[in-house]
Amino acid sequence: MKKLVLILFVALLAFPLIANGSTESAAPMQLTFGSASAGGNFYLIGAGLSNVINNLFPNKYIVTSTETGGGSANVTLIQTGDIDFGITMSSSIADGLNGKLIEGVPTDKVRGFLPIYPSLFTAYALESTGIKTLQDFNGKTVGFGSRGGAPYAIFMDLFPKMGIQVGTVFTDSHNATAAAISNGQIDAAFCFSLPPFPAISEIEATKAVNFIALTEEEQKIICEAYPFYKPAVMPAGSYKGVTEDYATVSDWFLTIVSADLSEDVVYEITKALFENNEALLSIYAGLAYVQPENCLVFNCPLHPGVIKYLEEVGISVPASLRP
Repeated sequence: MKKLVLILFVALLAFPLIANGSTESAAPMQLTFGSASAGGNFYLIGAGLSNVINNLFPNKYIVTSTETGGGSANVTLIQTGDIDFGITMSSSIADGLNGKLIEGVPTDKVRGFLPIYPSLFTAYALESTGIKTLQDFNGKTVGFGSRGGAPYAIFMDLFPKMGIQVGTVFTDSHNATAAAISNGQIDAAFCFSLPPFPAISEIEATKAVNFIALTEEEQKIICEAYPFYKPAVMPAGSYKGVTEDYATVSDWFLTIVSADLSEDVVYEITKALFENNEALLSIYAGLAYVQPENCLVFNCPLHPGVIKYLEEVGISVPASLRP
């Protein structure tokens, strides 16, 4: 009898500890969001999205934005498991899937998350240079952006096919490239951006800038060689020097997520971000393009958590975007 009473007493003492353990919240899940170097839109958006997720789920997720080498680096870092989310471009995704980022290894852990916005091929030069067409790039010093970026490799391949042999290739960040245009260090440059790109607008505050439209044949060559590029139009008024609509091509900026994250986690975060558009617009006005239907522009499989949300809101996901 005494033994039975002792057992019951010990069990009663233990019950509150068990109860407390079952009601305590688990530690927040730690996640990493790869952006780019400080100062650009990738950095701004990566930090902003991380903060929005943290604010929406204060006791559930802690998302840390980390500086990386940019879009191509983020595809690689998803594959190697070093980040959970990242910002990239459709061109970098294509390079990863084709084994060009990790030699011979397709980046098969990369899944589509949120669309960001379409970026337009923007070629420009000071009016004083007399450069008005891409053919005028022949023999000139031209800014290609960062050497590690997908556009650098792509246009090093494309320009010769278009009959363009630049004199010197200048590689640096797009902000530094715009500064080099402004001070006459280089003759022309191109980038992919959602206009107006602040660094280019800054040049226009004091100097006249020529913006260079693509010919129909140039559009065709670019889009046939790299199908993730699509024919596009830069609207009149995008910059002071863009006085009428002109032909260009677009490359979507996108966010990606690791296939290793669970469907439940990605679904919950996807739903929260799509349904809190005001919070996204507070980061950057271009995030107005973060709409469920724009997930269909991805050129890699979407994450099952994203697919679950899209189907929930009535969007049909094609087989090509399913893992």
